[in-house]
Amino acid sequence: MAPGHIPAFLFATLIVSFCYGIAVTLFIRAVGTILRKRRSTGKVNLPFVLPSVLIFILATVNVIGIWINIYAAFVVNAADTEAYLDRIRTPAKTIIQTGQVGAIILADALMVYRTFVVWSYSIYVIVVPCLTFVATLTSGVSFVKIQHQTNVETSVFTKSVTQWTVAFLLCSFATTVYSTGLIACKLLKSQMNLRQHGLATSGGLSNRIMRIVVESAAIYSLNHFLYAVLYEVKNQVESTPSFLEASLASITCSLIIVRSESTRSQPLSTTIGSGPMKASPEPLAFGKYSANQDGKVFALRSMDVTTDGLRTEDEGV
Repeated sequence: MAPGHIPAFLFATLIVSFCYGIAVTLFIRAVGTILRKRRSTGKVNLPFVLPSVLIFILATVNVIGIWINIYAAFVVNAADTEAYLDRIRTPAKTIIQTGQVGAIILADALMVYRTFVVWSYSIYVIVVPCLTFVATLTSGVSFVKIQHQTNVETSVFTKSVTQWTVAFLLCSFATTVYSTGLIACKLLKSQMNLRQHGLATSGGLSNRIMRIVVESAAIYSLNHFLYAVLYEVKNQVESTPSFLEASLASITCSLIIVRSESTRSQPLSTTIGSGPMKASPEPLAFGKYSANQDGKVFALRSMDVTTDGLRTEDEGV
């Protein structure tokens, strides 16, 4: 047992509690967004909303398990806290793992779905992420099974456990990176094509970069990579990205919902949240626009295809 296990565990608990607070705030805002969208359009994209709600529930389960683990380690097992924390499985760790693994698998599935939608429902685009997702699911089941079959005193860094855990993380990382790359590529292409046609997207360069980072779930993917590296080198700091997985997945989903709705009433947006862009009901000739006193475009032609096959119908959040 490394002497830094307790400080690393406490630090991870502090960080994940803070991030979960952000997740709760964004989830409440996302719920309000969904309700407003339903009242105004009568549509809700259930394939996107339902997994987002489930991911938040799993993030809650994950954080509750962490708090139970704190109580068990420092109150119930106060005489030997480090030995308790080093056990490969406990009831509290089972709760933590349920929330963590469940959120990762759901978030990966949602990433594949968003890639499918952003790329105009192309089956060929999602062949690779579907294969990596199946590998993620398989390796996830395997490493959970091994952890519950080994001796309770076994370290989490035992070779067999480490191999399956890292395999699970890298397969999930491959899924998210591939999907993230495709989504970011589509967003960049749509922005460039719109600007080439003289239709400026709102906000500056930094604003557009932040949109791509949020909507492609780049932060969630980066945390995956950090978790896998720290686990492979057997560093106790791995508990921080490990605990953050579920909360970051919930934050990412809520941000996408809020971001998608925040631009719904804007005249032109490259945002592709749970569905493609929405067109104004007023049909205009391509390249023409109507403008208010500020000169802002508020109506574009309603057509099936705009730039590089990007549809202008909206399925709702």
